[in-house]
Amino acid sequence: MTGRVIGMDMKEVSMKMEITGYEHLHLHSDFSTLDGFGQVEEYCVRAPKINQNFLTISDHGMMGAVPRQIKGCEKINDKLGKDTLSPIFAVELYVNRLQTEMTEENEGKKIYSSLTEIEQNEFKSSSHLLAIATNQEGYKNLVRLSSWGWTKGFYRRPRVNYEQIKKYKEGIIFTSCCYASEIGRAFERGGEDEANNMIERYIEMFGKEHFYLEIMLLDFKKQKPYDKFIVKAKERYGLKIILSNDVHYCNKEDSHYQRLMLMIQTNRTIAEIEKALKEDSDQDFFELQDANLWMKSEEELNAKWLSDYADTIPYEIFCEAKRTTVDICRKAKGVQLDRSLKLPVIPDGDDKLKEEIMIGFQSRGLPKNREYLDRIKEEYSLITRKGFTSYFLIQKMMTDEARRVCRDILGFGDGSQAVGPGRGSCCGSLICYCLGITSVDPVREGLLFSRFMSEARGGRSLKLEFSNIDPLPPDELS
Repeated sequence: MTGRVIGMDMKEVSMKMEITGYEHLHLHSDFSTLDGFGQVEEYCVRAPKINQNFLTISDHGMMGAVPRQIKGCEKINDKLGKDTLSPIFAVELYVNRLQTEMTEENEGKKIYSSLTEIEQNEFKSSSHLLAIATNQEGYKNLVRLSSWGWTKGFYRRPRVNYEQIKKYKEGIIFTSCCYASEIGRAFERGGEDEANNMIERYIEMFGKEHFYLEIMLLDFKKQKPYDKFIVKAKERYGLKIILSNDVHYCNKEDSHYQRLMLMIQTNRTIAEIEKALKEDSDQDFFELQDANLWMKSEEELNAKWLSDYADTIPYEIFCEAKRTTVDICRKAKGVQLDRSLKLPVIPDGDDKLKEEIMIGFQSRGLPKNREYLDRIKEEYSLITRKGFTSYFLIQKMMTDEARRVCRDILGFGDGSQAVGPGRGSCCGSLICYCLGITSVDPVREGLLFSRFMSEARGGRSLKLEFSNIDPLPPDELS
């Protein structure tokens, strides 16, 4: 079967199209702010219905959807059986080679003003690069890249530069991404020669084993010539290729709502956008030109290729691109996150906790009888055995600091206005009362510590409430 499907009945071709297996690797959730419309939970429910065994979330510059992605997959597995749906972790990075590490607010403006006019135009753009973690180190590097973009590379968007990508490339497969990539922008600017130069730069950075080309079946008017170029580049450089649908919403009927959301992002009405398109504006409106960005099944992608792309992408490459998505997911499956509690450990915490309890016991004026002393010993023994020492000390630091700041703001009092008496079962802890975390004596009030913590279950979270304290005007302080 050739790419052009010449001389064959379309129904016959459709019946012969191979179901190779396909997984979405380029998918945005609502964490891609004002761009992705689909919710993680929606994708989790739809994925098994269209024979997807993996769920990849690749939001713009961030990994905020990861907790919901993991929980969503676990919920599906509990319902439909183990290994029904596995999470694959990815990010669509914003890249700008001129981006430098920024440590001061508004430093980006200073950098911009120091550049030449040509460099300023380049500095303003943020190109896309899809990054997929294939192992534990790859996941850590995605987090490092995303974090660097938000904390040190933010200029309009969270961006990374080549130096950071090369530093944290281990365990990651990168793809050429969409038309808004550096390769796509090079193709727009200087045609195939300039785009090939960019591909060669990526091959040099990542190696052929870790850099893949990406094709899409979109209605975006520049997609077909770009896909033709990508197919030629695959043959020229011997690179692997994937098919993606740049998913932005879960269901076909959601296209309208995503268009409305993009109107907010671009600050334009549909009429204004359509006018710009007619004028052949260079601005990137591909998502608004396209109503194909839902989470399609393989059968729907086959139908799209048959109706619109059989003359653009050879059938064999189309099938190969689908199979490669499955290969990547199988390679990336099994990345396990350390989901244990990440609580700072206070050195010599047990001794410090004991010391603070003794100080609080005296300052509260509690009686040194057997009932109170036995209760303190019981609670202290359980807290230290279960490893909650640092947690209690940190809670004390929070309440102490709230009271201190309250005194500074008001200019009078002991700061007690800032912290409530305590909420929930933590009021059953005498140690919390001694530490000043709560203001309720549980022995006097007949409250049980076992409702808060016991051998059978871990401690419940401490529910604290802090007041919003507004400083009084100077004339009211006297």
